[in-house]
Amino acid sequence: MQSFHFKAFLRILVILALGLLAMYLIKHELTYSFLLVCLLVVALFFELYFFQKAHYSAIDRIVLAMMYDDYSLKTTKVQANETMNNLQRLYQKLQTQQQQNEIRELVYLNILNNIETGILILEKKGTAWEIFFINDYFSGLFDIPKIKSWTNLERLLPSLTHHLEVLNFKESKESIDIKIEEEEKQTFILQTSNTISQNQEYFIVLLDSIQKVLDKKEKDTWENLMKIISHEIMNSLTPIHSLAHNTQQILEEEEHLSEEDIDDIKLSINTIVNRTDHLQQFIDNYRKLTMLASPKKQVVAPERILQLSVETLMPLFKQNKITVHTDFSLQTTVEWDAKQMEQVFINLLTNAIHATAKQEVREVNINLYEKNNRICIDVEDSGAGILPEIKEKIFIPFYTTREEGAGIGLPLSKNIVEMHNGYLTYHRREDKTVFSLNFPMY
Repeated sequence: MQSFHFKAFLRILVILALGLLAMYLIKHELTYSFLLVCLLVVALFFELYFFQKAHYSAIDRIVLAMMYDDYSLKTTKVQANETMNNLQRLYQKLQTQQQQNEIRELVYLNILNNIETGILILEKKGTAWEIFFINDYFSGLFDIPKIKSWTNLERLLPSLTHHLEVLNFKESKESIDIKIEEEEKQTFILQTSNTISQNQEYFIVLLDSIQKVLDKKEKDTWENLMKIISHEIMNSLTPIHSLAHNTQQILEEEEHLSEEDIDDIKLSINTIVNRTDHLQQFIDNYRKLTMLASPKKQVVAPERILQLSVETLMPLFKQNKITVHTDFSLQTTVEWDAKQMEQVFINLLTNAIHATAKQEVREVNINLYEKNNRICIDVEDSGAGILPEIKEKIFIPFYTTREEGAGIGLPLSKNIVEMHNGYLTYHRREDKTVFSLNFPMY
């Protein structure tokens, strides 16, 4: 900048000097010389103007480029003054940041477009909403192009847009039926949220096909189940095969069996019997799960079934010094298969006994209450709870962490509860293990 100021200052000095010379010439009536000097002054004024213009045009060009996010200019040449150099370095820094932002944007877009969840992002424009982003999965799911207009979305997916308007574009998580091109309705899990960035409001819509979620859950469950079944069968078949082969060798190679050979054969046969008994018990348990009889429902009082279950296990509660608290404040009737539901409560209470038997605090709480027009039952114990890494496996048949357990109590209970149009879930609450059941009110 000092070089620019110095050059401009020299030009002004020359113009002033010529001005003084012109005054001297006119005073001495040297007309032609005066006119010549005046022309020279005018020429120098023009030269000063274009000199200034060239300098500030370069600055304007860089400033405007930064204002409009145009970082296509090549500005690697070293400038003549410090101000231009600083401005150029600022431009280059912003240019680098812009390139990095573009790379990040491409990465984020790639991630969003590869997520198997429909993503729709709306942007608030005045009082109306317009489409900011639609990912590939959303576009493919509903077979629509990546439109930008809310009006077009209303035309293509009226059931979705109407539901969002009813929600008043507020946060929610629920299921929704969407009819696609006059076909049968499909059910989706809808999750919406609002966010504000740089005073701009956005509305984010996530859609997951319930069928896809269920298919994945079912596939995972079957994979885990087959692993457990394979493990159980191989644990029995491997020793049976080995012992049978060993016995066959003894019988083929020995004409006269010694006492030791006979003892080996007896041991082998006893082991084979034990393993086949285990397999038989395993298959019987499997049949209990897969051939569960349909409930024979009748009108019963749930508090009565709960009370009978507690009385059945009271000797075990006393034996293990476990305190049982019951709160059956809800007085109502339900249509249940009394025997099946009693089996559910006995299974849950038996688990509670095993969980609390070795704890310092030994308590089991059973609560029956009404919530959101549903009958709720909580079986709560003071046990250590289920490890997070196996939480997702507790309802898988034959999965157990107890040596004496068969791994069918919870899966069987869950099946029975669902056959009664209810739900069975597990969670931790205030350092307590809670199995919650809920059923519709009749």
